[in-house]
Amino acid sequence: MSLIQENNQKPKENRKLQQKRNKCKSLEESFKYLNKTYVKMKSKEKKCNNNILYAVLQKFLTIMKNHNPLFCSMKPKLGYLGSYYDGLRVGQPTEYDINVILYLPVNYDKIYLDATGTTHDCTNIFMPSEFRRLSKNPTTVKEGFQKTSIWCDCKYRFSVKKFRSWMQGVVDTAIEKLRLEKNKRLINVDNKRYIIAAKMSGPACTITITPEGRDNDNNKVIDVDLVPTFSFELPKKPYGSNVLFHYLESINVKREYFVVPKPSQDEFSWRLSFPFQERYYIGNKNNLKSTAKLLKLLRDAQDFKQLASYYIKTIFLWEVQRQNDDFWKRKSLSYLVLHMLNVLRYCLAQENIKNFWCPEMNLIKGKLKSETCQNWSNRLAVIINDIKKNGKNNPNIIIKYFTKKN
Repeated sequence: MSLIQENNQKPKENRKLQQKRNKCKSLEESFKYLNKTYVKMKSKEKKCNNNILYAVLQKFLTIMKNHNPLFCSMKPKLGYLGSYYDGLRVGQPTEYDINVILYLPVNYDKIYLDATGTTHDCTNIFMPSEFRRLSKNPTTVKEGFQKTSIWCDCKYRFSVKKFRSWMQGVVDTAIEKLRLEKNKRLINVDNKRYIIAAKMSGPACTITITPEGRDNDNNKVIDVDLVPTFSFELPKKPYGSNVLFHYLESINVKREYFVVPKPSQDEFSWRLSFPFQERYYIGNKNNLKSTAKLLKLLRDAQDFKQLASYYIKTIFLWEVQRQNDDFWKRKSLSYLVLHMLNVLRYCLAQENIKNFWCPEMNLIKGKLKSETCQNWSNRLAVIINDIKKNGKNNPNIIIKYFTKKN
């Protein structure tokens, strides 16, 4: 899936909000004020956007199936994942990550996953002989499977590039079937019309949903990353993988994981993804999610644009492993925010955020420049020291660091 920065519209403080802020007697109260005022989503907006999202996606998925027999035959179902569904989304409920889980009519036990020729958290997928027959069998040919003959190379490795190209075609065809008015594609759901646009971004296809007549209102635009995936279940795992699969096998959680067609220099390298296991690790940890969202709030306020949400999530995954459950129960929100800011500062100073599932992989290598890491680390050090030194006497000092200037 692609890494999307959460650009949120921050509410301007009116007089009533200023009065509430000024009543904060401690850092804890100030952080709770920030969480309630700037981080917490409005329930009415959540409900409204979720209803729009679900209704539009279900109809669009139906259109995709109606106009592509192969896509329909792969029995697509939607998996609601990503920061919003993990409870880590900041601000407006306008960005969603959703897996489109596809199924191939073959014996999955015979699909061979081999990571020996790949890097870090990736794997090759070798399809069995029965997959090759799908494009020749009259029954499966009628279901559209003749197109799958070009998805593999002569070694029967499943191609990310060719699969993504096919998926892009499925989406483009569905878009073209929508009503066209004034160069805009429209979909009608529950007697309301929405403008639909699409583009490929990383492994995902980003669908933009805009209520008709609200084109210029960014708060009303919903961006959905649809990520085509295939799922596997433990104990099946890639041969020779550097991923620490014993982490996955040791916890009592859904044993399903995914392979994602993230483009790279190796067109046969599929990214492994473990959303259910990550959700397990960060779940039921009291103030953990509020802390993570406040770090994202600071990231946006400080304009750390390249600090992806998944980098922040990853440092929390590592800290969950380092600390016992009492740590998250006993520590206050203010303590956790400063503690995790310091963890982030240290990672940036070291220019290394280790992939939780594959520690030999540095997530920010090649993504963030050394100069950027050091500048951000130094900036965080100044912020942390200022809050620790002056926060007791002036708890509202955090406002200038965690909110954008109007």
